Amino acid sequence: MLTHFRFFTILAFHVFLQEKVDLAVIEVGIGGAYDCTNIISQGFLPSVKQPEDAMVMLRSRAKEMSCPLWVCPELEDYQEDCGPFHLGLAGQHQRSNASLALQLSHTWLQRRCLPADKSFPFTSVDNTGVLQMTAFKPSPIMVKVDLWPEFCCSMPQERETQQPCLNNWCSTPHEHVRVAARLGKNYSTKTAPQIPGMEYQDAIYTLKTLQTSLGDSTLEKVQENYQLQLQAMRGFLERAGLTVEELDQLNIIHVTGTKGKGSTCAFTEQILRSHGFRTGFYSSPHLVQVRERIRINGQPIGEELFTKYFWQVYGRLDETKNAHGGTMLTHFRFFTILAFHVFLQEKVDLAVIEVGIGGTYDCTNIIRKPWVCGIASLGIDHTQILGDTIEKIAWHKGGIFKPGVPAFTVKQPEDAMVMLRSRAKEMSCPLWVCPELDDYQEDCRPFCLGLAGQHQRSNASLALQLSHTWLQRRCLPDKSFPFTSVDNTGVLQMTAFKPSPIMVKGLADTEWPGRNQTLKHGAVTYFLDGAHTMRSMQACVHWFSDTAAQHERNSSGPVARVLLFNATGERDAAALLKQLVPCHFDFAVFCPSIPEAMASCNADQQNMLTRCLDNERSWHLHNSLGNNNKGTQLLIEGSRQLVAEKKTDTLVFPCILSALQWITQGRDSELADPAQRVLPVKASVVAKAAPLCDAAEIHILITGSLYLVGGALKHLDTASYK
Repeated sequence: MLTHFRFFTILAFHVFLQEKVDLAVIEVGIGGAYDCTNIISQGFLPSVKQPEDAMVMLRSRAKEMSCPLWVCPELEDYQEDCGPFHLGLAGQHQRSNASLALQLSHTWLQRRCLPADKSFPFTSVDNTGVLQMTAFKPSPIMVKVDLWPEFCCSMPQERETQQPCLNNWCSTPHEHVRVAARLGKNYSTKTAPQIPGMEYQDAIYTLKTLQTSLGDSTLEKVQENYQLQLQAMRGFLERAGLTVEELDQLNIIHVTGTKGKGSTCAFTEQILRSHGFRTGFYSSPHLVQVRERIRINGQPIGEELFTKYFWQVYGRLDETKNAHGGTMLTHFRFFTILAFHVFLQEKVDLAVIEVGIGGTYDCTNIIRKPWVCGIASLGIDHTQILGDTIEKIAWHKGGIFKPGVPAFTVKQPEDAMVMLRSRAKEMSCPLWVCPELDDYQEDCRPFCLGLAGQHQRSNASLALQLSHTWLQRRCLPDKSFPFTSVDNTGVLQMTAFKPSPIMVKGLADTEWPGRNQTLKHGAVTYFLDGAHTMRSMQACVHWFSDTAAQHERNSSGPVARVLLFNATGERDAAALLKQLVPCHFDFAVFCPSIPEAMASCNADQQNMLTRCLDNERSWHLHNSLGNNNKGTQLLIEGSRQLVAEKKTDTLVFPCILSALQWITQGRDSELADPAQRVLPVKASVVAKAAPLCDAAEIHILITGSLYLVGGALKHLDTASYK
């Protein structure tokens, strides 16, 4: 990619061509011979008086290039009536600049207005000496335009209103000229459209240009380039104007895990915020808006703040790109650096940082001195990067351990715990296993958690230990805790403590959208959970079965159960679907994680739809209906038929909105917005909806992908995601 100034130069040329200017005044950036503006092949060269040595060199260069060169006269020489010029720019030195400007504009007007075959003396290639240009009497418009600031500020922008002003300034019709385009400091001849949020949307568009694919980030490749990975991240951090030493000021809580790390972070952040601390929270992925990844005091940063900090960081990285081989960082690395920058600028008391993938090689692991680390439940996921066994995955997760920094984990599979203990010993890190949540209570009253699901209890226990330890380090900095001993590297069982009322309230007040979330819209109840691993899907099924059963007991009539599913990436969709079969859905609906459909279907969308059809076939296989599978088709008029239609309880839609509108059958007002248009559904599919229309309530489980859940929330919770 080209540098900042080169880009602006090309952009200026493009703008001037598109706007059809009569001329362009181009200011050189630095020097001249090698300046990128010197791509111009035609021009002319007057000069003001120069030091003798400079004039000798200019004359030599002019002769070398067969260029006629003149020295401009003094400004007083232009006047015949002895009246002094009034210049819009103050300072004696501006008089030579004004003289040069008069010669430039006068010469341009001669070349523009006189016949092309007229031979001016300054066009002769033989006239290569440095000659003294004679003065002329400037026209009234030249004198007026010489008041540059007044002209620039008061001149109307629209061409329709420019002409009357020029008529007032010009003494003769032939002096009517248009406004010159001036690179860098002049106004456009058109007023730029004022689009609300333009800068924010521009930031979002630029963000999407950053690389997001894993590329060659296989396990072997990442391990091979371990030092390079960390050095690269440090380099990007420094290019953004930050240092690893500054990150120490953030008093970080660093959390990883396969399942529950986001929920653990949410619990921890809420507890510490409830104590009155100003919190920063960095998580991924986002559900609807990218700003959700960076939160201050529990709320995603606003568009204005995001825009401000985005361009600060991106601008610094872009400006230094050319000096570093044209390299720009990937999407997640950029967001990580942006989060650090935001938290430092906003002066948070602490930052809760969720690891992206793994731990050892994750870009968040540039953190040197976290205050405490946590590892949530481990399982098999991201095998392409982390490996295909629980031991390999645990090795990566344990990479966030730091010497002398207390670390906590929940109960893990035996092989995982052995590896975590080994990693803790290797890094001289004290490691504790959290107690059961029930052990914290002395009065036998159960905790009320803001996040639903039995599996959230271990996340809550981990959050209690993380926040408790952070508070001890913050409030009792001189106290020597046993867990700071570098000799204590075994995995020990941490004893429970009695949580303060603030901690208990923090657990109850925690919100984390898209995870075991229930939304009730009249007769339609949505159960949303972004489960996408085997263990998280097991937890999802347990939560949905219990919660949906409670809702059904309160229903006034029959309830229709519907599954809306999609899986992305390398997930084993068939294995995930197998766990959902016992939920006894009346319909299983599949769609890509695309919020709305487009009229035309590109190759990527077609591949997503094909995968949905594969998921549909897996569902039938697990329901022992494979022998009766005659195929299905997309359920939108005009779609390209993939397989022959069949009469079953499964359907495939091209987008989330079309699936939700069919499932709810007009019973959810959130989906009734006329602006939310989808392609018409086939009549044969409409007829299948009778059980949905007859049911007193409709229960919809949306799961398999956080992207699917996020796309659904965009339509279902419009108040939160405007």
